[in-house]
Amino acid sequence: MSGQIIFCEECRKDVGYNETDVIMSSTLKGETYEYSGRKATCADYGFEVYIAKNEDYNLKKLYDAYRVKSKLFDFL
Repeated sequence: MSGQIIFCEECRKDVGYNETDVIMSSTLKGETYEYSGRKATCADYGFEVYIAKNEDYNLKKLYDAYRVKSKLFDFL
């Protein structure tokens, strides 16, 4: 557990949460990309919870996967 508290929309209360690294798949510009992302779940019941920093992290990983596949290596 991360030691931080977040509001779980399913439980309807403030709870701790767990973060895990998962393989994610998203579509960008009509193509599907796989990347390693982060997911947070409610520590009480395991419902997925929204963590803004994880969304930012996942978007960066998606865009990095796009750059690699499109051979746009300017970000390195």
